[in-house]
Amino acid sequence: MKKTNIRMLAEVALFATLAYILDVFTQPMQIGPWISFSFKMVPIFIVTFRWGTKAGMLSGFIWGLLQIVTGQAAGGFLNVFQGFLEYFVAFALIGVGGIVKPAIDKARSKKQNVRLLLTSMLGIIIGTLSRYVIHFIAGIIFWGSYAPKGQSAIYYSFYINGFSWLGETLACILVIWALSPFMYRLLNTKQS
Repeated sequence: MKKTNIRMLAEVALFATLAYILDVFTQPMQIGPWISFSFKMVPIFIVTFRWGTKAGMLSGFIWGLLQIVTGQAAGGFLNVFQGFLEYFVAFALIGVGGIVKPAIDKARSKKQNVRLLLTSMLGIIIGTLSRYVIHFIAGIIFWGSYAPKGQSAIYYSFYINGFSWLGETLACILVIWALSPFMYRLLNTKQS
């Protein structure tokens, strides 16, 4: 196996673990039971923007696995299909934001700071939206019965997951914006 592949796999595991740790420690940043303002997905986006979609999806998958293995997902695990959908599929789909990696690489090579930042933000929106579409679907199928009387499962899932999506997307964008002075070094995969 090439040194680059080993390095990429090590980073995938490391950043998945970092996302898990941030998830544990940013739980108090929730506003009420459903609105989250957490930047816990940032490590997955860094891997995604460094190595691409596959690495990002693998890192998200490992993060979901860590949640299940450590019992952090126990409160939201209704059955095997729901757990697989919301912890493996949804978390892996964060890596879909990596479709912007070629544009990020181009902006980096041309030293276009604004384009690099805007493209990173677009990747964050794509990745978080991909994740929350799965949560929205699972919310209708598995959690819809928890909707208040007279409220449709679709509206309930949209409301609950929509606020979480918005808060977490904004938090990730703010952190990436704060890291923008370091983006050239942060996204460099070449050994120096």
